[in-house]
Amino acid sequence: MAMITERSPATARLVQALMTQKKLYVQLLELAGRQSLHVAGGESEALMAVLAARNRIIDQIVPLDQELQPYKGRWQELLDSLPAVDREIVAGLLKEVQQLLADILAHDERDKESLMRQKQDVGTQITRTVTGAALNRAYGIRR
Repeated sequence: MAMITERSPATARLVQALMTQKKLYVQLLELAGRQSLHVAGGESEALMAVLAARNRIIDQIVPLDQELQPYKGRWQELLDSLPAVDREIVAGLLKEVQQLLADILAHDERDKESLMRQKQDVGTQITRTVTGAALNRAYGIRR
């Protein structure tokens, strides 16, 4: 018969915090996907709504991050101290959370680059328009 070990209150809080963080990161990733669509489509109002929704989720993540702060930088030490079952659960949650965060950051980086290209394209168009208008005035051409 397998022995069932009781999870310590600290480990239970850690597992709960990581599960909640994972849930919120899944929501952020879904919003990051919507954000990318709005960036690609040049839909600024819809993009602003998505960014506001992301901020509300980030506001929920901040207290979790503070709760997990004591473990950062010493995850392996923590994992080594846990019973095998809890170690497997916590390690799995950590891996999922880290992958979700990497995916969110990758979306954001692509969107940032896309927005920078769009900004540069608009700047180039404005420069061409202003230069064209100045040339027309210089040569006395009226449109």
